[in-house]
Amino acid sequence: MRYEGKVEPKRIGVPQGSPISPLYSNIYLNLIDRVGHARGYPEKLGATLHRYADDVILVCRRNANQALAAFKAIARRMDLTLNQDKTKITPLREGFNFIGFEFVKRRSPSNGKQRIYIFPSKRQERNIRHKIRSFTRRRAPIKPDELVRQINQAVLGWANYYRHTNASQAFRSLQRFINIRFRRYLNYRSKRRGFGWKQFPNQKLYAMGIIYIGSGFIRYERATVHARR
Repeated sequence: MRYEGKVEPKRIGVPQGSPISPLYSNIYLNLIDRVGHARGYPEKLGATLHRYADDVILVCRRNANQALAAFKAIARRMDLTLNQDKTKITPLREGFNFIGFEFVKRRSPSNGKQRIYIFPSKRQERNIRHKIRSFTRRRAPIKPDELVRQINQAVLGWANYYRHTNASQAFRSLQRFINIRFRRYLNYRSKRRGFGWKQFPNQKLYAMGIIYIGSGFIRYERATVHARR
């Protein structure tokens, strides 16, 4: 294990971020999952285990404390301990994050019924903005078509990951952020004052090839890139 630049031997546990961590986690979690099903916990406790690599959540329809205690007992038999700082019980109406998604139960504005909504987590929204901000400085020493390529490459995977969720508001917000960053870059290259709203309206940005995700789906406007050098 490396800590503060020094490598120290570790006999127990797996170092944080180790590539073998998901493998070990799946080995243990697979056994916990099988034992839970063998004991009928989904029916008796109304609790099911959901896993993705080394991330796991326990979804409970009834008493969450009873279900958590039951799965803790299985873990103890395997000489495992739960991280108490990361383990907590959260009502669905308060929401929880899992593998980059926020799950929350809300009243539907259309029919008034309670339903589960899935959004990109706030952390992931901040992360994609931070990534775009890192290379879209208005003084960036690259040509517009290269900046378009970098923006589209960064956003495409993120948008595809969240496109099947209730992400329309997050997509619109990210689209505004992208357009503002690209517009300021173009306006600076043109040696103009202000923010470039008139010179570079949204439609012109899309015509230059910038990705469009504002309405919750991906679309490309195909046109020749024209920009001042």
